[in-house]
Amino acid sequence: MWHLRAKFCPLCGATLGTKQFEGRERPACTGCSFVLFRNPACAAAGVVLDEQGRVLLIRRGIEPYRGSWALPAGYQEVDEDPRQTACREVFEETGLEVEVTALLDVLYFPDDPRKPATSVVYRCRVTGGTLQAGDDASQAEWFDLDDLPEDLAFDNRERILDKLPR
Repeated sequence: MWHLRAKFCPLCGATLGTKQFEGRERPACTGCSFVLFRNPACAAAGVVLDEQGRVLLIRRGIEPYRGSWALPAGYQEVDEDPRQTACREVFEETGLEVEVTALLDVLYFPDDPRKPATSVVYRCRVTGGTLQAGDDASQAEWFDLDDLPEDLAFDNRERILDKLPR
């Protein structure tokens, strides 16, 4: 989150101060017209359901929420659209190849300890691969929607999983 610690203009190198711009106090360059906008990150999540209607969850191997269960998800790369992000993150965290079948929701997470994020949530189905925890997950398992683990991270139960049809 360089923009929270930035002290110098990335364009001209002058010191950043603050100024009113578009109705808000914003970091701005004291030497040129640069204004620093503090925008949320973009992320995507995959809600992967199997033929029995079970959902795929990963046990987080990193902070925040290390040890808690969550949907496979992560930050969008500059060269991919959110659908690609969801598919990549599911593969990296579970070993399963998926395809997106539906857009489920777009959610804003203002209190993520790393940085605020807007997350696009997709329903996905498995097309290949072998289930195995990978990347920043310590486990990957299927769960019945009526028997989810108690320790779900990022409000995944309330904001996403409870809304799925049973």
